[in-house]
Amino acid sequence: MLNNQRIIFLGDGNMAGAMIRGIVEKKIMAPGQVKVLGLAGSQKVEELVAQYGIGAGQKEDIAQADLIFLAFKPQDLASAMADYSLYFREGQTILSILAGISCQAIEAYANGAAVVRFMPNLALCVGLSATAFCLGRAAGNTQADIARALFAPLGVVVQVNENQMSAVTAVSGSGPAYFYALTEAMAAAAVRDGMDPEAAERLAVQTLIGAAKLIADSGVGPAVMRERITSKGGTTAAALAAMEKAGFYETVEKGYIACRDRSDELGGIKK
Repeated sequence: MLNNQRIIFLGDGNMAGAMIRGIVEKKIMAPGQVKVLGLAGSQKVEELVAQYGIGAGQKEDIAQADLIFLAFKPQDLASAMADYSLYFREGQTILSILAGISCQAIEAYANGAAVVRFMPNLALCVGLSATAFCLGRAAGNTQADIARALFAPLGVVVQVNENQMSAVTAVSGSGPAYFYALTEAMAAAAVRDGMDPEAAERLAVQTLIGAAKLIADSGVGPAVMRERITSKGGTTAAALAAMEKAGFYETVEKGYIACRDRSDELGGIKK
């Protein structure tokens, strides 16, 4: 359904680059359908154009696009929209990955365009993203179908109510960094115990990859998988007991809450 659609990315940061890579490499859209327009002072547009064969956009191209992808920093919403919203029109679909920014906040600038809000993660560039989306007031089944057509080839995509989007941010949007931190900590502990740094990192990374594949294929969930590989009185049980005693689960929950609350804060939601 995207064969005849034209999309322009407003913003050229890491997430925009990951999304463009996924769209082009998975052949969701042809390079000729894609343009990118960076914010003032950005240096990355030329790199993206050269790497993926897409077009360098101009402000006037916004009016000609069917899909407008907001991929700048949430803090830049007002300044960016002062320029870009002049080119929005009814019949377009605005796709936003601005953390914490509600559909309603974007609709204030939309000039009748439908709004869909997303929370993907960087794994979309390798086809393994966990993406959630919600619909704005003017969006319906057509926009939901567009959302799935864009993101289903890039991993898992689910539709949620907007009041769940900060929770999505705390679980999957920021989630890859949590697993990287755990992997980093595991490797660092081994290095402190005398292991070669390269070997420690390779083992920790491959463990992360293998664990992810196992749980994805199991169909039984993390608790059951944890129990399956934890023998009573064994080494894994000793490690998990020590982590739990040190407050592992409470620490993870505190991180989740901090991320969720920061997402709400970016969106102007007061606790």
